[in-house]
This record gives sequence, structure tokens and C-alpha cells, in this order.
Amino acid sequence: MSSSDRGPLEAAKALAWTVFLVALLLCGAVWLVQQVWVWLLVILAVVLVLGALVWWLRVRRDRW
Repeated sequence: MSSSDRGPLEAAKALAWTVFLVALLLCGAVWLVQQVWVWLLVILAVVLVLGALVWWLRVRRDRW
């Protein structure tokens, strides 16, 4: 029996392992985001404040 002629049981096991690994990676990604979400919000707030400041300075300079 060659490796390309897998039975339905082996194909189901391969699918189950693939689903398991994807679920494991997804859990890891969710855990990582949960650990750093506060820092992500702080970075977003800093970027928004700096962007607003640059926009305000440009508008203010155009009036001179």
C-alpha cells in the first residue's frame, strides 16, 4: 500500500490533527492578545493623539 492510498481512517486522523493544530494556534493568538491588549490600546491612543496634533499644527500653520 503506497503512501498516496490512504484509507478513510488515516484521512480522518490527518484532518483531526489539522483541526487540533489550528485550534491550538488560535488559542495561543488569543492568549497573546489578552496579555498585550492594554499596551495595544495605549499605542493606539498615542498614535491618535500625535496624528491629531500634527493635523492641528498643519491647519494652524496654513492660516499664517
